[in-house]
Amino acid sequence: MSDRDIPEIRDRFLHQIKLKAEVLLDGQPSPASNAAIESTDTSGTAQRPVTETFNQTPPDRVIPTDLGDTNLQSKVDLPLREIRHRLQSLEDRLTAIAKSAQLPRDDRRLEQALHDLTEKTCNIEQQLTAMPRHFRTTRKDDDLTVSDIPRRLNVAAGKTKLLGPTHWIHKVDKLQIVESFNPKESEAPFRELKSDLTNVVKECRSLRKSIKSHRAVTLSDPVPDLRTTVPPQPVCDELVQCYLRTFEPIYRVLHVPSFWESYRIFWTEPQSSPMSFLMKLVLILAIGTAFYPDHTSALDNRFTRLKPKWVYAAQWWLTGPSEETTASLDGLQVFCLLLTARKVCRLGPSYVLSTNSLIEMAMRLGLHIDPSKLPTLSVFESEMRARLWATVRELALHSAVESGLLCWLPPGPNPRPPFNLDDGDISPDINQLPSPKPHAQWTDTSFLSLLQCSVDLRLEVIHFVATPGEKSYQETLRLTTEMRQACRKLADFAQSCIASPSVHGLRPTEFHKRFLDMEFRRYIMALHAPFMVQAQKDPRFYYSRKASLESAMVIASYANSLDLPTIPADDFSKMILTGTGSFKGPLGLDILSVLGLEIVTQLEEESSEQSLLGPEEEMAKATRAPIIRILQHILRQLREIISFGSPSLKRYIYLSAVLAQIRAMESNQCIKRVVYETVKHSLQECYALLQSSMASMPGSAMAGVPAGTAVETTLGLPDPTLSHFALQPDDPTFDLDLASLLCLENIGDPSNPYL
Repeated sequence: MSDRDIPEIRDRFLHQIKLKAEVLLDGQPSPASNAAIESTDTSGTAQRPVTETFNQTPPDRVIPTDLGDTNLQSKVDLPLREIRHRLQSLEDRLTAIAKSAQLPRDDRRLEQALHDLTEKTCNIEQQLTAMPRHFRTTRKDDDLTVSDIPRRLNVAAGKTKLLGPTHWIHKVDKLQIVESFNPKESEAPFRELKSDLTNVVKECRSLRKSIKSHRAVTLSDPVPDLRTTVPPQPVCDELVQCYLRTFEPIYRVLHVPSFWESYRIFWTEPQSSPMSFLMKLVLILAIGTAFYPDHTSALDNRFTRLKPKWVYAAQWWLTGPSEETTASLDGLQVFCLLLTARKVCRLGPSYVLSTNSLIEMAMRLGLHIDPSKLPTLSVFESEMRARLWATVRELALHSAVESGLLCWLPPGPNPRPPFNLDDGDISPDINQLPSPKPHAQWTDTSFLSLLQCSVDLRLEVIHFVATPGEKSYQETLRLTTEMRQACRKLADFAQSCIASPSVHGLRPTEFHKRFLDMEFRRYIMALHAPFMVQAQKDPRFYYSRKASLESAMVIASYANSLDLPTIPADDFSKMILTGTGSFKGPLGLDILSVLGLEIVTQLEEESSEQSLLGPEEEMAKATRAPIIRILQHILRQLREIISFGSPSLKRYIYLSAVLAQIRAMESNQCIKRVVYETVKHSLQECYALLQSSMASMPGSAMAGVPAGTAVETTLGLPDPTLSHFALQPDDPTFDLDLASLLCLENIGDPSNPYL
């Protein structure tokens, strides 16, 4: 290398750095930039090309970024300033070397200088690539954006809850009836109707609370009789199998052969069985009761009062006086089972025992560290830790997309995913793990392994949805495309395994296919929620309506297998009957609100067009017909659920009102009158069903009282949430439109989807 080569090397090197920085900031390289970068030779020697250096950024040198910052410009400005500073430093250094050409040449010095410059360039690239993709990509001028859905703080009955952007209430808002009373009608009938409605609401609420109070579980601390509550072994055997065939293939918590060995000891030598195993067992039994083939009722069976007792006993063990002894993998397994059991057993989430607490516990146990960096672990422990960390991440993602809150998984490189192995392939006695099976081959860990492939994508979706600020439509469409691909890949794999006669162990079933499909579609609905709401006024977001409707209809179609009062035979139907939150599937308010809003929006659009021609009107009705049919079917199923004794009325009343609004809009009737009369009739119907259910409860004060007999129920202290209904019927604040009617405290806390 000669002295006269230095200026040329400097110019070509700087030109390449600028091209690379431009590529990183723009998000997509142009052909000219690619060609220029690939053709540049910075040294003229046998050194490796700088493009190779750029693509070999050390994975462990990640520069953290504040993902909560929503100011895109500030995110880009900082690396740009850093690039300018470093480029100037690089140019000054090369210039200084060029000016010193009169000094004796030192090839080693020049090579070292170029090596240093390459290293500094890599550092610049790291700062840019460490930023999330949607921060690095500058938004194009033609990109559509909408304002984020505002968070809402709901305070009712002494409880406070933040309603996130994925909450169903934001769609219900768009169903508000704001029209005035028809001036041709008298105000008097409406006063009478609202007064009647108030009385029915009070009666339903009082009776509902009486039922819940009667079913409440009183626990002794710390549940000293827990072992005596365990059913006989034949019943336990079946309950355990119910759990193993449903949730264990998705959330890998147990090593099944080890569990069965501990289970054998529990029955043969009960005093030798540790308390941690008893806690796992009772939670497994609690989950299994939802799928137990008990033909007495679709909701209640012999385990109705045992389920919450088992769950609360496990909570006491985790957080009570024995808390210090639960910081172990056994304790983490109990925690994972507890979160699932609470949702299956209609207890809902715990704000104390949340997935954030689960993540912290797992990190304190070091599960977020790759097992290869912990040489003291056995190969069996390493694999079980990899499985449990993957399960923790799945539970955290599930909770985040349901609540609309950020998922607080730790940043940086994650430990290796679990290997695609059967439980029979590993044991505490092995010294070396066998070779993992191909991903296309079913194993006991297949679902968990496949789910790990989309963790980063789903984290990106959750961050996009939960971070306040404007939402980019282009980014939404990109994420939707990738989520659809992941959903299709998962469904195809599940279907192929279900159809294969060679699968063994924890067999895949239709339950897993539907459950995982439902969970992935919720991400798509969450992505399009703000755009779907805006699509009522802006046709540019029509695709969001279509994507949301498609996902909601697929999930709603899973209710077709329900035909109450006939007890369902399939596990998925049993789960949506007994579960809470997203476990309700097609019976959930998030699904019903999307379908209801779509029908109302279509009718409003038709109304704004004044009139449709005969064929167009028939086509519009034919388009709505499948949605209305599934909503009517779900309404009938919700009524049957109440007749079984469930005091959860909100979904039934809400859907009754939505269908009433649709009927009124189709027939051009007064919407308020039709909705009020329908809701009043529905509440009276619910009251009669609950009264009949209460009368049949053993030990109830209403036992033996004929249905339809008015019974005074006193609960002691007055309910502060009833104060809203103490207003006079002619009070303007009592003017109930659809949204306020369905979200007031008449039938429960509107912020709680688990009632």
